[in-house]
Amino acid sequence: MPRSSPFVPALLLALAVPAAAQAPTPLPLTGSAQGTVADEATEFTLTAKSAGVLTVAVQGTGDLALQLVDEDGQVLPDGTADRDMNGNEGTELLSARLTEAGAYRVRVRLQGGSSATFTIAATYLAFPAFQRAGDPDRRPALAKAAPVGKPLDDALDPENGDVWDWFVLKPTQDGTLTVVTRPSGQGDPPDLQLEIFTDGKFSGPADRSDQDMQSNSANESVSVNVRAGQAVHVKVTSNFSRGGRYRLSSSLAP
Repeated sequence: MPRSSPFVPALLLALAVPAAAQAPTPLPLTGSAQGTVADEATEFTLTAKSAGVLTVAVQGTGDLALQLVDEDGQVLPDGTADRDMNGNEGTELLSARLTEAGAYRVRVRLQGGSSATFTIAATYLAFPAFQRAGDPDRRPALAKAAPVGKPLDDALDPENGDVWDWFVLKPTQDGTLTVVTRPSGQGDPPDLQLEIFTDGKFSGPADRSDQDMQSNSANESVSVNVRAGQAVHVKVTSNFSRGGRYRLSSSLAP
């Protein structure tokens, strides 16, 4: 009878254990780094210990774009670059102000084609004077609960750092969820943009409204199909620094 090899069980065990997830790649702040990108964006991480200015440059073989997102995956103000510098689709430069310490990610995205190679370099200038008080609902993870069917009044104050508000809704049954904003209170209405996000994907909305319905800059409406118990996030943003009070309402059509 042939003897079993003592190495076989160990080999089978090794094959049965999933490979460890690849560690995130730190953003190169000294020198440069090489990378590749295909259908999914290639990400680089940055941990900022204070407010400051981040500058990122990339040059590659394909049509590239840059995105700067926070730890929830929310694209930051001035956090997108797709300018095709000097007429070159693979050359981009992004410069953005970070107003608080925290974890950030830079995404290199391919706008067309199957894959591309690139070189990326970055600098981060710590500048505590840019620190701003953190708005309590500035990120999806800090979103206010908004029960479906119950209107909520809120306000935006861009001059004091309250540029957008996040809300989370959880429908109790399948259907089509519609969310609207309307002006609330006295004075000129704010100029709003309304976006809705599903499945925890915050780099792009499932629906977006900046229609100024009925010629009112605060009147916006978005809709999306939802499942019972699904977490649906809504973002209300102030356009052109025009803040003010507004009312958020929602309804569910089974």
